[in-house]
Amino acid sequence: MVLACLATAGDALAQSKRYPPEPVDKDEDDAKKSNLWEKATNPQRKPYEDLLAEAQTALEDRSIDSAKEAAGKLGEAIKLLPDDPRAYRMRGDAHTTTKDWMGCAADYTDAILRIKRNDPDAKQLGDLRRKLGLCQARAGKLADAEKTLADAAAAGGVSGEVWVRLGEVRIAMGKLDEAIAALESAGEQTDVALPLVRWLLMGAYDRARKPALAAEAGRLAIEGRTEDGARRSSDREMTLLKNPAMPLLGTGESEYLQGLAGAYFDPPRPEYSVVYFRRFLAVARDSPWRKRAEEHLRELKGAELPEYVDKRGGNAVLDVAAARVAARKVMPQMRACMAKQTGLILEVTITKGGPRTAGNTAVPVRRGMPPDGTTTLVRDNLDGIGSVERDNAVKCIEAISEKLRGNLPAIKEKDTWYRAAFLVVAP
Repeated sequence: MVLACLATAGDALAQSKRYPPEPVDKDEDDAKKSNLWEKATNPQRKPYEDLLAEAQTALEDRSIDSAKEAAGKLGEAIKLLPDDPRAYRMRGDAHTTTKDWMGCAADYTDAILRIKRNDPDAKQLGDLRRKLGLCQARAGKLADAEKTLADAAAAGGVSGEVWVRLGEVRIAMGKLDEAIAALESAGEQTDVALPLVRWLLMGAYDRARKPALAAEAGRLAIEGRTEDGARRSSDREMTLLKNPAMPLLGTGESEYLQGLAGAYFDPPRPEYSVVYFRRFLAVARDSPWRKRAEEHLRELKGAELPEYVDKRGGNAVLDVAAARVAARKVMPQMRACMAKQTGLILEVTITKGGPRTAGNTAVPVRRGMPPDGTTTLVRDNLDGIGSVERDNAVKCIEAISEKLRGNLPAIKEKDTWYRAAFLVVAP
């Protein structure tokens, strides 16, 4: 028995020499001991940690009400330990969710000051400065935001979004050359939403009177292609402009960029440009870019609509030029249907077929021949027009669409068809 125990002990000793214990991280060990000691000596520490945990759970819900709840808990935590930066940082996140820009700017400033007291080179300062710059800009403190973001960019080791937001701030300040430089730097990063960079560059180039570069940036945002033809991320539906994760800086900025983008689609969509530039002028009464938007609208007044004609399907050839001529004859009547709906964009699609082979009329869909007809869909409703007004406009337009269908280019080949799409906006 004794020999067995000695053998076991010997094996254990050999094993311990073969696999030595992992070295202890002295700094981490000291921090744990310090934290335990503080909890033991500071009675406020445990309730503070409990409030932070509850606030974090609420923030993860990502709703406005939960963010308000979190902000309340974090306010209580700050009273307990006013020198701890974590509650300020978390409450800044809560204020960002509720779009309380002054509140989040103040809290991120307080968090940064407290972190710098203990660790001036702390890694989290870069991200906190990015958040602070976002809030300062949206609170109207553009000069402060520019300094915050420029300092963060100069320090290095930050996300590409810092450059994006710095460019955005400089556009709002009218510093277009500096904005373009910042956005071009952003475009070289790998951790940014590249279409957003291109949309912002499009706007900066346009305002700097560089239309060719604006067109290039806009087409790249839509198509996602580079000079070498490679595919990159794109935003053909303009989602980053319609529903941005962070509100774009400047009243009406989303509307301005969507109005500008209409010219760079293939085929172009001047109808979108008309509606969105009108909306920009309605909401951005104090914008420094009103004059530029008015210039675009004056240019669009000379456009004979519809300009946008798109083939949406079918095996027959669509003569786009002839279809456009036919649509222009009835377009004034269609647009009159929407005289009071200036924020509405409707899309009319017309399906037209050629002669059918005998016996094909009974099963048109199965043989690939959809029935002739018209459909009108709402593409955009900026005014939130009610269903009654919207339906009245649609019915009015569909009656005219039937006339247009008869005037569209005839199809001679048997069992072939096409579907053409047009956009209609208020006069």
